[in-house]
Amino acid sequence: MNHLAHFFLAAESGELLVGGFLGDFVKGQLKGERCTAIENGIRLHRAIDAYTDKHEITRISQKRYGKRFRRFSSIMTDVIFDHFLAVRWREYHSDELYTFSNNTFSTLSQNREHLPPNAIKAFERMQCSNVLLKYRDPEFVDRTFRYLSGRLRRDNPLAEAYEQFLVNRDELDSDFIEFFPELTHFTNEWIANSNGH
Repeated sequence: MNHLAHFFLAAESGELLVGGFLGDFVKGQLKGERCTAIENGIRLHRAIDAYTDKHEITRISQKRYGKRFRRFSSIMTDVIFDHFLAVRWREYHSDELYTFSNNTFSTLSQNREHLPPNAIKAFERMQCSNVLLKYRDPEFVDRTFRYLSGRLRRDNPLAEAYEQFLVNRDELDSDFIEFFPELTHFTNEWIANSNGH
């Protein structure tokens, strides 16, 4: 899953949310360099990614794209599922997406001292561009694919991936509707039962 889903799934705790954001920036073994709750958020981020990657429904989604997109299918699905979450936001959350976005960036801002420089730069860019709200716009999916294509070092077809989204949109939406409640249940169980260990 991408940023919006990770924020949504970790939002019951500010520390989990901060850790969930750091999951894209902190690699390797966690050694207690941050408070336990933030490190648990990083562990939760990793658990969500592992659950998503192995799930039968997301694997079905990833097979919907053309063969040349196969190596990038998980990236594509992460972005597309965040789009569907934004579009269907009020089915899953009591607050408006605008309110949730403001609260999320406020939490990150209040915890800047826990963010490394590259995470601060990403957070400020996301806040400035209102990226969580833009996920509702299908054209933002295209812009995201093009941005990611430029970020990858090796040649890739992501700049042309938007057509795969359009062609498979209805099926992918159905996949998301089936998958997301299962992911939410998994996350809630993880938080309730594990303390991240």
